[in-house]
Amino acid sequence: MQEFTEAISSIISDSLGGATVVFLENEVRNIEVGIHDYEFGIKQPVQFDIFAAQSGEKNDHSGNIESVLNYEYLISSLNSSISSRRFNLLENLADDIIGRVMLPEEVRAASVKITKLGIPEVKGGIGCSVTRIK
Repeated sequence: MQEFTEAISSIISDSLGGATVVFLENEVRNIEVGIHDYEFGIKQPVQFDIFAAQSGEKNDHSGNIESVLNYEYLISSLNSSISSRRFNLLENLADDIIGRVMLPEEVRAASVKITKLGIPEVKGGIGCSVTRIK
């Protein structure tokens, strides 16, 4: 996971000429998602890793929450997406989440990684990631 986090932060920082990245990592939710018959009506553990970058030029370290990108909106973006409807594909869910994460004007780039956990015959996880830059 650390390699992914460092890679995303590096890509975003390089693209923006420096950035502050806020994130929500290793957030596991039990949700109904998938296209297979055995995935309907069953909740499964899914891990979410969400990153949002604000251009480094605009950072204000005054100590006021209003002066920074508030990472709590990442939680509300995730909650809004997973409660909005059932998703057949992780890619569609990732697109929905990243669309919400990219809404604030100060967000210049974002990345969402979604991993299905506990898949039979898979020791790790499987999933997808989506990254966008404005």
